[in-house]
Amino acid sequence: MTHHTGRHAMWPGQMKSERRVRTSIYLPRLTVADGEWLAKTLPALQRNARPEPHAIQVEDIALRYRSGRLGIADALDATSTLLAPFAAAGAMIEHRGEWYISDDDDDDHDDLFETEQPTRLSEMPSEDLLVSARVIVDAAASDAGAAALYWAVLGLTSW
Repeated sequence: MTHHTGRHAMWPGQMKSERRVRTSIYLPRLTVADGEWLAKTLPALQRNARPEPHAIQVEDIALRYRSGRLGIADALDATSTLLAPFAAAGAMIEHRGEWYISDDDDDDHDDLFETEQPTRLSEMPSEDLLVSARVIVDAAASDAGAAALYWAVLGLTSW
């Protein structure tokens, strides 16, 4: 993770520079259970705080589903449900038409799910869907809503 602050030399008449948090967090194997955890956790973390517009973005969404148990439409709907807590908390979600879709038989795109943890559904018999996503944070250090989302995302990385 990378954090940058906006400290610059001040020139006469220049506005005070604001401290910012800028980072990108890759989530390689989100499951339906992760979405349920976010739906319960984020409202408690955020309370009434909302992030500034475009402070948190969820991009590079790729989903791998178990064909035979889920169809493409069901996999897309389940992914939307999994990501809904991010949107409800104020994150901008990449448009559904830009998501990458792969069934578990597709070997060509394992790099979309790079991780030391299992990313093939055959290695995770209890799961029918895995989602990878990149969460981009570019928020003022004082943005409490963005901070709550950031901490929730960090919670997902420690499973």
